[in-house]
Amino acid sequence: MLKKLGLFIVALTLLLAACGDDAGGGGLSAEEQAKADEIAAELVANTSGENPFTDQETAACFSNGLVSEFGLARIDELDSGTGVEAGFADMTEAEQESVADLAMTCVDFSAMIKEQMTASGLPEEQANCVANALDDDLLKGLFLAQIRGEDPAENDALMGVVLECLTP
Repeated sequence: MLKKLGLFIVALTLLLAACGDDAGGGGLSAEEQAKADEIAAELVANTSGENPFTDQETAACFSNGLVSEFGLARIDELDSGTGVEAGFADMTEAEQESVADLAMTCVDFSAMIKEQMTASGLPEEQANCVANALDDDLLKGLFLAQIRGEDPAENDALMGVVLECLTP
């Protein structure tokens, strides 16, 4: 059981590490849309297994919302040229909250977590239990912990869910 728990926590941490997403984007100027498209292309190009933005629709949802929410000037200010995630550390707490809200809008984290857990060998029944028990508040909290440089695996609520679902 501890091995399964460890695999699950690693998979969840990797998934959350890559997170940053958005919704919306209607009404962007040509320059703003170009920046959103640049961010989406960067997200889609990251083919690592923990990246939740590997499809164009999800990446566009996030990147359009990101530019719409923060504006081109702030996005350019945060863009160090080393990737979208690098700018999270330079955001205010309120901005990080907005990024988390965008991610929650664009990504079905429960489905992704279930898929990753079953791919790592966890029985489907246990994967369903965990995925169904992770509510939006908990998922958002885990995402925020990750982008703030904290360890989301140290979340007591997460550990309670995992132990409840993986204990026979």
